Amino acid sequence: MTTSLDDVPVTRFHRRLVAIAMGGPFCDGYLLGIIAVALSQITPQLQLGSVWSGLIASSALIGVFAGAMIFGAITDRIGRRLMYVLNLAVFVAASIPQFFVTEAWQLFVLRLVIGIAVGADYPIASAITAELVPRKLRGPALAGLILSWWVGYGISYWVGLGMTYLGDDGWRWMLLSGAVPAFLFLLVRAGVPESPRWLASRGRLDEATAIVRRYVGPDVRLDDLVREGSAPRRGGSGLGNIGELFRRGYTKQVVFCSTFFLCQVATGYAIRTFQPQILESMGVGNATESAAVMMLIPILGVATGLFLVNRVGRRPLLIGSFIAIFVSLFCLAVLPLHLALPIVLLFVVFHFAEAAGSALQFLYPSELFPTDLRATGVGFASAMSRFGSAGGTFFLPLLIAGVGNTATLLIGAVITLVGLGVSLAIAPETRGLALATASGTATSAGEKALS
Repeated sequence: MTTSLDDVPVTRFHRRLVAIAMGGPFCDGYLLGIIAVALSQITPQLQLGSVWSGLIASSALIGVFAGAMIFGAITDRIGRRLMYVLNLAVFVAASIPQFFVTEAWQLFVLRLVIGIAVGADYPIASAITAELVPRKLRGPALAGLILSWWVGYGISYWVGLGMTYLGDDGWRWMLLSGAVPAFLFLLVRAGVPESPRWLASRGRLDEATAIVRRYVGPDVRLDDLVREGSAPRRGGSGLGNIGELFRRGYTKQVVFCSTFFLCQVATGYAIRTFQPQILESMGVGNATESAAVMMLIPILGVATGLFLVNRVGRRPLLIGSFIAIFVSLFCLAVLPLHLALPIVLLFVVFHFAEAAGSALQFLYPSELFPTDLRATGVGFASAMSRFGSAGGTFFLPLLIAGVGNTATLLIGAVITLVGLGVSLAIAPETRGLALATASGTATSAGEKALS
């Protein structure tokens, strides 16, 4: 009895693929998170003012914008596998020199390069995972990439906290430590095959068939691959793919994915980066230790999102998370909070809800764009989101110094309302759909969800 590529049983190959794919986001989270702890030591040693502090904190995010935008499109042109390995090699190569920097601009450049590699990994890892796993594993697998990101981010906080006891140069060891997981995952990624869906979309059906037969099974129907191979391919190379998103009618999907992603990370990343300083300014003692404990909360949040994504669906999870984020930020801004406990609890709600909703950051774009534009779509949405995260991270310390905590948190609440409004208007429900169907019916699904 034969079955489609979307409906094959989950095998050891699929589980191994997901585990390897999770290595990239783990490194992404670790490399981006470690700077939050390191900044407390970097600032006095390199004599950073507010501008340089914001630039170094946001430099990797600026790189993520460029990496996701450029390499998402390139990945759709030259394939998943090559880029899948190269970007981790850049992680290693750029992490090591951070140990030796003596000037703020040197660290800025290296963090920028790391950010470019991180940005490249977002569309690469999500595309190859979405295209190689069956539909019943797709939601948990892509949410699992985000969970892995949060695990890396949370571990970086605790590793960094431990390395503060190495003395004033502890920050150098913190930044160097990112090379270790990147090197280990680089070794295992080399054995992952090319995506057969991508090969078919490029007209290479024989190679696609061989990979399916070898890694998935001999009794798999190839209808999906034949459809991929017969689909029209238009546009130029590289960044020309971005124009194809709009020419081929994916404007609503681009707007939706970019906006909800941006509104999640604009507040989330900025607050996480400066969480110790924010807690201290609000009168919470042991701010660094409290922030480190809070970084464990998002892991529970994403795990909850992973559990719910195939049960309640994509749309309710996204909308519910935005509501909880707004309530927590609004309460932090307007309530007369004079005790540490309610402040910490409201930040716990914020981090939990933001992380639960973030389980959809790779899943939605991977489902809403076709194979030949999938990495481009994921990359574009990731790049647009980094306007929010880089801007929020750069401006947050300036806003707190200029207008105070209350106004800054209210701005975050307003940004969250924008994400909620867009989600209510056009968020589709793609749970249970075949990959090709999800990208072909995303608009109608979103409209049906409103009826």
